[in-house]
Amino acid sequence: MARQFSRRTGWATANVALVRNRALAGTIFLALAFFGLLARLWFLQVFHGPDFLAQAQNNRLRDVPLTAPRGVILDRNGVVLATSRVTHSISLVPAALPSPKREPEERQRILKTLGFLLKITPAQIEAEIEAAREKGGRLYDPVAIVEEADLATVTLIEENKWRLGRAVLVTDDIKRFYPQRTLAAHILGYTRTVDVGDLRRNAEEIKADPDARDLKYYDVIGKNGLERQYDRRLAGTEGSDEYEVDSRARPVRRVRRIREKPGQTLVLTIDAKLQRAAEIALSKARNSGAVAAINPQTGEVLALASTPTFDPNVFSLPRRSFNAKWPSIQNNPKHPLINRATGSRFPPGSTFKPFTASAGLQQGTTSPGSMSVCNGGYHLNKHFFGCWSRHGAVDFFSAMAGSCDVFFYQAALRMGDPESSGPTHLAQVARKFGLGEKTGIDLPSDNAGLIPDPAWRREINKSRPDLARWFPGNTLNMCIGQGDVLLTPLQLAHGISAIANGGTLWRPHLLRQTRGPKGETTVPEVQKRVDIDPRNLALVREAMRRVMTDGTGQGANLSWLTIAGKTGSAEDVHHVLPHAWFTCFAPYDKPSLVIACIIENSGHGSENAAPVCKAILEAAFPPPAGLKTKANAVVPGD
Repeated sequence: MARQFSRRTGWATANVALVRNRALAGTIFLALAFFGLLARLWFLQVFHGPDFLAQAQNNRLRDVPLTAPRGVILDRNGVVLATSRVTHSISLVPAALPSPKREPEERQRILKTLGFLLKITPAQIEAEIEAAREKGGRLYDPVAIVEEADLATVTLIEENKWRLGRAVLVTDDIKRFYPQRTLAAHILGYTRTVDVGDLRRNAEEIKADPDARDLKYYDVIGKNGLERQYDRRLAGTEGSDEYEVDSRARPVRRVRRIREKPGQTLVLTIDAKLQRAAEIALSKARNSGAVAAINPQTGEVLALASTPTFDPNVFSLPRRSFNAKWPSIQNNPKHPLINRATGSRFPPGSTFKPFTASAGLQQGTTSPGSMSVCNGGYHLNKHFFGCWSRHGAVDFFSAMAGSCDVFFYQAALRMGDPESSGPTHLAQVARKFGLGEKTGIDLPSDNAGLIPDPAWRREINKSRPDLARWFPGNTLNMCIGQGDVLLTPLQLAHGISAIANGGTLWRPHLLRQTRGPKGETTVPEVQKRVDIDPRNLALVREAMRRVMTDGTGQGANLSWLTIAGKTGSAEDVHHVLPHAWFTCFAPYDKPSLVIACIIENSGHGSENAAPVCKAILEAAFPPPAGLKTKANAVVPGD
């Protein structure tokens, strides 16, 4: 009995110990779990509290962007060339639409109602939503279904808002507007909403430059001209509307608005009066052409025109309207979007002779007393190089006035070996005037042109030794602006400016001033001093003055203004008629305007290009009050 009791007592004692151990373990486990929970709560609510609060706010709030108006563009006298105007669009917020999975019938009802009111199909609406999503659009960003909606459509949508719900909005859109229509179109360029290619390029730009503009799928950017060149300045800073949304990201109410900031105002060097005169005169010419007019004392571009032209407002039209008009621009065989003044290069013909004269005078192989006899051409070995007329005996001044090719053939041959040193010297002098290189103008298109020489020919024909030789005939073609010599109208005006002002090359520029928080004024920039004796440049200017008084440029003369100029006709192997050229500067004693003009494949420069320059000169220097003017007889000439 005692033994049995002892066994029971030991068993009870063991059970009590086991229970006590388990209770302790459970207590410890609960304590650890409790402290672990406290630590986790501290970690989530204290350590990461601000982060989760921000996420919660992001889930509750949505920013809808407000596009900033692009900056205004003015001419030098305050004429508005580009501005912005507000239009209305019928937009749809995808997040506010019923879900296609949860509420397909309600979604279709809204889309059908909206489509009926806008006279489009639900499929077209869905396509617009999908297109915005592919470009990176967010579900709560409004998608424009109909742009530039008229008042009747806006009223119709507002009257039926109760049927459409919160998904459909009437939004304000800012569209680029060019009140002067085609005036200065090639200078201004145009704007369009970014496409997928723009976004891809922008991503690469941001990698290279973190300060680059970060584009969104709805942004409008400059695609050409100054709109592209100064896109960052014109774009401004977008604002936003902050909306509170529900659990399905549907907007409930607007919380606050951050105002957008317009882009900077650009004041250009362009004079709208001269620009209009240039474009009207060009439009009367028989073929495509271009004009560049600059101030030789500062490099300010006063006019830059190209024909045919285009209306940049077309690119601000709604997509459907743009698609209807675009083919007529895209398929135009004359390529109206090309800025021929800066982007197209042509042989300059006899307008190159002032540079040939400068090279000969500087070398000392040509002088005012140099004489030649022109019998209508020049024999070089077995080849005959013609002149456009039979000039007889000519000196330096009469040769420039009458544009005698023979005089300049002989002047080029006197510069040195016609296969090496002679053309090399001529090319070096031409390049001193900025020819054969980009002008540095603040436009995306700035063609470098071409000034050839023997080294250039050897380089481009390294694989063809039979074509690498420079022949004397190449030198004769080069000295009169033919052969491989190629210039843009702006390059020609740029080079002639250095002759007009005594030897300084100013960088051509279009931006005169910016207005805004960080406004600034452009300081004229000297590119270089032309290393030509000022006395030689004075002789070239005097010879160019003779062109207007006694030579081929008399038809463009003005009785109240002293002008110096040079005509030119450049052969085109692809066309029967040559390109017509004319360049001039005025007033002769203190030049403030240099003009270069080309009319493609139209004949003599004196008959076709000179009248365009004359119209610009008359606009820049109107006749004194009461002066009776009469047209000068046009002297046909090269």
